[in-house]
Amino acid sequence: MPSNQFNITRRSLLKAGTMVAITAAIPFSVNANANRPLRYAFSHSWSNIVAQTYIGAQLIRERVGYPVELVTLEPALAFAALQSGQADLYSDTYLEGLDALNGDYRGGMAEYVKKVADSIDIVGIAQGPQSQGLAVPKYVTINSIDELNSSADKFSNQIIGIEPGSGVMNTVEEVIKAYDLKLQLRPGSDATVAAAVKRAVLREEWIVVTAWEPTPIWNQVELKYLEDPKKLLMKESYYNFHSVRKDFVSNFPKALDFLKKFQMSVKDIAQVMDWIDGGQAPDAAADRWIKSNAEKVEKWFS
Repeated sequence: MPSNQFNITRRSLLKAGTMVAITAAIPFSVNANANRPLRYAFSHSWSNIVAQTYIGAQLIRERVGYPVELVTLEPALAFAALQSGQADLYSDTYLEGLDALNGDYRGGMAEYVKKVADSIDIVGIAQGPQSQGLAVPKYVTINSIDELNSSADKFSNQIIGIEPGSGVMNTVEEVIKAYDLKLQLRPGSDATVAAAVKRAVLREEWIVVTAWEPTPIWNQVELKYLEDPKKLLMKESYYNFHSVRKDFVSNFPKALDFLKKFQMSVKDIAQVMDWIDGGQAPDAAADRWIKSNAEKVEKWFS
């Protein structure tokens, strides 16, 4: 979910491993065959997704036996790429609850999924359970979203957010309308949020930000979620799911078996995020985690 906390650039991704950036104008064959790689889409903006994607790509290459191309795309384009055949797999389908496995899509990226539901399958849980919400430093004296308007000036009349189109940002836009908040949602990145929070805490200023697990900021400063009386931000825990094209089962059957089991805990993802955010190349961090967690890896192939 780049700056001090996560500074992966296009150049460093190219150095770290195979990466292809695509647009709708690039012609790819929709039908997979043994002569072309599995195209694994991900957003390089979020270190939790980079972590899982690089681990998955390495294991698919080395243990499952398919070549893999990493395709960097933001969420809306990733789902369009799954639909068009420009991508085969996306592990950042961020939705509320587990009913997504049964075709009930809620929260987060639900609108994206619904638009391409006839073209994709959700085949397994990638990460979770996770939480999301609006967070403030613990010294802030309000405790609920419905108190924000009364203190809007203390928050500089703004909510600091991550990338537009992300699951939590989509939900916060709904929250602003439902609570008639006078604060403006300012999009940015995980790095923007982390830097703004650290600066505010040093000055003991008030700040409200979009927050989620397992972002490392929770380990760096003391935050609290604001209560959400309308239960809009989270009725159930959130999860990331593996989404694949409808023809994935016929084109990459051995990879499908793996994806049904390839679930990582928030704790494990946070560990790899810390390595990446600390400057380790994504492929090196993935290899380090795989070698340090042989038992967990073996369960994905049992």
